[in-house]
Amino acid sequence: MDNRNKRLTLAILIAFVGVLSLTAALQAEDLVKCAVSGKEMKKSEAKGSMEYKGTTYYFCCDGCETQFKADPEKFINAEPGSLHQHGEDMEHGEHAENGKVKDPVCGMEFDKSKAKATYEYNGKTYYFCMEKCKEDFVKNPAKYVSADENSVVCPVSGETFNKSENTESIEYEGKTYYFCCAGCKEKFEQDPEKYTKKK
Repeated sequence: MDNRNKRLTLAILIAFVGVLSLTAALQAEDLVKCAVSGKEMKKSEAKGSMEYKGTTYYFCCDGCETQFKADPEKFINAEPGSLHQHGEDMEHGEHAENGKVKDPVCGMEFDKSKAKATYEYNGKTYYFCMEKCKEDFVKNPAKYVSADENSVVCPVSGETFNKSENTESIEYEGKTYYFCCAGCKEKFEQDPEKYTKKK
């Protein structure tokens, strides 16, 4: 009788440990990483997924999904996050010639030269990581334009900032351009066409 009870207790204990292990495994499986940005998230929070060569890849935003679909091998062979960063993860360094811009729809930050589309609204040019973001923006610009009308983009560095009374500016061909620093203003004055014509 004692041995039988011991075996029964042991069986219950093993079953209990098994259930705990299975629960832990299921919880671990619920966490996935974006194949492009490397951001960790719950599977249910993923904005998209794609089956490729028998493996399911998850994405934290539409922009990441679009980039992955354009060239899956590029991201499969790279460390997640090494080829892409979101605006919230990036910091402005020295001013690059092309500068950094942020897609007003998905919030992704990227080099201005890599913009897939642009759109001018209320005298300001907006840059997009893909056509779909531009389409969404065109349908309802007010939804994506910052409520703070002081937000401007330096035409030289591409940096977005809030203008103030002390912000450097120049009136050129009927349009006012604002600059994040005196150095950018000087560059603009030397060759306005270079910065007003580029898209």
